[in-house]
Amino acid sequence: MKKLRKLKNSDEGVVGIIIAFLLTGLIVVVISIIQTVYVPKWMEQAEAEHMEVVADQFSQLKFAIDTQSAIKQKDTPISTPITLGSKELPFLMSSRAYGFLDLYPDECTVTIDDSENKTYSLGVIKYSSANAYYLNQVYIFEAGAVILSQSQGNTMLIKPAFSVMNNSVTSTRKNLSLSFSITNIKKIGGKRSIHGYGVYPIQTNYSKTNTIYITDIKNICINTNYRDAWQKFFKNTLINSHLVYSPDDYFSLIEDFSINMDNIDKVIVKFSDSINVDLTMNIIDIGVQIAPGLIENC
Repeated sequence: MKKLRKLKNSDEGVVGIIIAFLLTGLIVVVISIIQTVYVPKWMEQAEAEHMEVVADQFSQLKFAIDTQSAIKQKDTPISTPITLGSKELPFLMSSRAYGFLDLYPDECTVTIDDSENKTYSLGVIKYSSANAYYLNQVYIFEAGAVILSQSQGNTMLIKPAFSVMNNSVTSTRKNLSLSFSITNIKKIGGKRSIHGYGVYPIQTNYSKTNTIYITDIKNICINTNYRDAWQKFFKNTLINSHLVYSPDDYFSLIEDFSINMDNIDKVIVKFSDSINVDLTMNIIDIGVQIAPGLIENC
């Protein structure tokens, strides 16, 4: 009996050890499945939602700058928060998403071709993501437009102030009046770039507006890293204004404009000699400071 009792106790001990190993293995398997399957999905969703937040914040930035440009009042800075990154998951292995916020002076130029070329250099604001799971995206405020750029290409999310008025149409010549407001971002004080995962403000302050009137223009050229967005914008805007698009530079009697993209970083809108195009150009200077600090007049 004594031997049987010892054998029974021994068997119970072995079974307990086996159950403990099995439970440990099951826990490891469950954690491994969560870590390799579900965590990437959760983090990808979190980073996608963060990209939507940044898109909304850039639309707020555009609204703030447009409001300041309309009011034209100095010494009234507006602060727009930008969320650089997203946090990792607690208690599980995951990577934190980071972001880069930069101000680039003279990143974009707009040239108007009339009797003499007039060129305007513009600063831009750019946010670049450093995601671990979701597709990286870049949001750009350029010349009054908000552009989204990613590996598949770029598109314009919010258009700049650009309008077309057809003053008269005759059998021989059209007369067009264009209005184009472009925003020049100028650094004032503070930092020009910042990176991380926190929330940082962009402070903007109206400086001045320079309005010029240009008659009988031939081309509008924008030097940009986001040609597809600008090409589609100009083409759709002019077509919607009842102008006839030419797929090349050889105009027929009915065609009004073409868009040349032969140069790697330029979009050139060319107008036919059969139409007269006058342009009102507003160049709006906006002082910008990234991260906390006092904003001063520019």
